[in-house]
Amino acid sequence: MKTDEYGFHFEKQGLSGEEGPIDPAQQYFEGSHADHAIVRETGQNTIDNPGRKASGPIRMEFELATMAVEDIPGIDGLRNHVEAAAAQTENQQGHRRMVKAATLAGGETIPVLRISDYNTTGLTGSESLYSNGSPLSRLTRGTGGSLDDDRGGSFGIGSAVGPMASDLCTVIYTSIPEDTGDSVMAGYTRLATHTVGDISYRAEGHFTRLTCEDDFDYQRPAPRLGPFPKRTEPGTDIFVLGYRMAESDPGLERVRDAMIDNFMAAIFHGKIVVEGRAPANHWTLDANSLPGFAKCRPDAHAFYRALTDPEPAETTISEIGKVRLYINIDDRLERKLHTITMRAPLMKIDTFRHNSVSAKYAAVLVCDSREGNKYLRMLEPPQHHQWDAAREPQRGKKVIDSLKAFTRDSLRERISTEIGDEIKIDGLARFLPTEIAPATTSGDPAVPTSEPEADPTERESSSVTGGRGLQKPSVDSPAKKVRVKVRQPAVGGGDSDIEQGKERGGTRKRRGNDIGLPGTGSEGNGTSRIPRQNLSFRSWIAASNQAGHSVTALAITADDDETGDMQLVGLGPGGEPEASYVLPITRAVFHESGIEIECSDNTLKNLRLKAKQLTRIDVYMPAGERYRLGVA
Repeated sequence: MKTDEYGFHFEKQGLSGEEGPIDPAQQYFEGSHADHAIVRETGQNTIDNPGRKASGPIRMEFELATMAVEDIPGIDGLRNHVEAAAAQTENQQGHRRMVKAATLAGGETIPVLRISDYNTTGLTGSESLYSNGSPLSRLTRGTGGSLDDDRGGSFGIGSAVGPMASDLCTVIYTSIPEDTGDSVMAGYTRLATHTVGDISYRAEGHFTRLTCEDDFDYQRPAPRLGPFPKRTEPGTDIFVLGYRMAESDPGLERVRDAMIDNFMAAIFHGKIVVEGRAPANHWTLDANSLPGFAKCRPDAHAFYRALTDPEPAETTISEIGKVRLYINIDDRLERKLHTITMRAPLMKIDTFRHNSVSAKYAAVLVCDSREGNKYLRMLEPPQHHQWDAAREPQRGKKVIDSLKAFTRDSLRERISTEIGDEIKIDGLARFLPTEIAPATTSGDPAVPTSEPEADPTERESSSVTGGRGLQKPSVDSPAKKVRVKVRQPAVGGGDSDIEQGKERGGTRKRRGNDIGLPGTGSEGNGTSRIPRQNLSFRSWIAASNQAGHSVTALAITADDDETGDMQLVGLGPGGEPEASYVLPITRAVFHESGIEIECSDNTLKNLRLKAKQLTRIDVYMPAGERYRLGVA
C-alpha cells in the first residue's frame, strides 16, 4: 500500500543508550517455539476481552498466506531503516536476524500469519501519549504496563511476541473497537539503534501519520491488507510479517496443537472456538472436534479424559476461593503426566508433580474464582509458566502449599478406589489376583491366604499374573500386554455330536481338566462373551456392607461400548486358572447404583459397559472367602 502520509516513525536517539538487535522483552518468549508463544499470548488476550454485547463463544482465526512486499504499509521507509540496522549491527548478537529482515524487505513476496479474534471488545481507547490505560496504546506503543485487575495478562509485554515471531521484526494491527465501530490500523517494528543519513534513530518504529510531530495519529479507517479479508465487526487482527514458522508448519497444525496444549479446558467448556486456514489445510477446533484431535496425541487425550471427570474433587482455600481437580487414573499411559494448573482464562500455567503418587495419571487443577484469578496472577512470571510463591512473600508459599496438598490428597483418595496396575488385553486374559481364603465349595481350591480371617481393606491385590510364574508387585509393574490362547467353541456338522461346555451356552459343566463331555449341537441359553480387546480390569478387597459376606471389587474400563457376559475364574498358586473351581458368589451389584447383576456360578450376566467409563462391580461371597480372580 503506497502512501506518503503514513509510515513508520522512529524517534531520534538523542541522549538515550544504544539498543542492540536483541530485544530483552522478546527474550521472555525465545525459550519457547514461536508458535506456542504466540498462541499463548494472543489466546490469553483474546479470552480476556469478551465483547459486552457479543453472543456465542469467542472466536479466533489463524490464517497463513503469502502477500506482496509492496503491499506492506509504509514499506519504502521501513526498508531503509531495516537495511541500515542490518549494516550497522555486524559483530553483534542478533545481526543475522537483521540481515534476514533486510533480505525479506527487499524481496517480492512474504509469508504472513493473520491472527484475528471475534466477539471481543477490539482495541478501545486512544493512541495518544496521554491516554493512560488505553488498550490500543498499551498494545501498539507501550511495554511493561498492565491494568491491576483480574484478567489474564500480567506484564503488558505480550506485544513483544509478535515481532519475535516475525522475520521482518514487524507486525501490523487492525481493529474495530466495539465502543466506536471505527476501524483503525497501527504497526510496530523492533530493530536496533541505527543511522540513516546523518541521524541516529532508536530501535522502535511505530506506524503513524508522519506529519504529526507531537503525538501519534493512527490511520482511520483501516485499509484492507494484502489478500486478507477486511475486518467488518468488532475485534482485532494481528499480521505477523514474515512468520518465522511458515515453512516448518505450512498447515498450521502446530498452532492447532499449541491451542490444545494450552487452552484445552477453554475449548472443552465452549469458551473459545479456533479456526485455522492455510493454502492446503483448513481445520476447526471446538468442543465437538476436540476429542478427535486430542485422541491423535496420547498426552493430550489423557488430559481430555481428565476434563470429562463427572465428579471432580473440590475444596475452598483462603485467599483464592473454590478449587476443582479433574482426575484421570489410567495405568495404560506410558508415564505419569502429573497435574496441570490454570486460572480463569483456562490457560495452562504450572505443573504440579507428586512423585509419592505411584499410579499413572493426568489431572487438571482449576481455580477460576475472581479472587483466585487475581491472586494467582501475581505469582506468575512474564512467561505465565508457573506459580512462584516468592513473588508474594507474605502468603504465596502458604497458598501454593495448600494447592499442592489438596492435589496430592485428592489423588490419593481417588486412587484408594482405583489403585493398582491395569493390563491391556489383546485377547481373553487372566489377571489381577487378589488374596485367597480357604474355600469349602466344589472343585479344586485355589491357594489360601496366610490370614483367612483378616479384615478386608480397600487395597489392591499384591501381584499381577499374566502367565505361568509371572508375578510382580503391583505398585512397580508397568502396564503389560498379555497374549493368551483363545478356545474356540466346537462346531457340529451332520448328525455328529459336539463337545460344548456351559461357558459356551451348553448344558454341561466342565470338571477338572476333563474334556470331551458329550453334548448336542443345539444352541444354548447363554449370551455372547464381552470381547476382551481394548479392555482393562483390576480388582481388590473392599469393605463389606452386608453381614456375613466379604466383597471383591472389580473395576472395568472398555474402549468401546460392550454388552454380554463375563466369566470369572479362581487362580491357582502360580497364577494358573482353576477352570473347574466354582466361586461361591452369592450376589453381584453395580457399585454406584446398587443394581443387582444376574449371576450363574462364575458368570456375571448381561453386563453393559460404556466406552471410556470406569464401571465398578462389587462381588459378594461368604465371609472369609477371598480369591485371586481372573477372567476365563
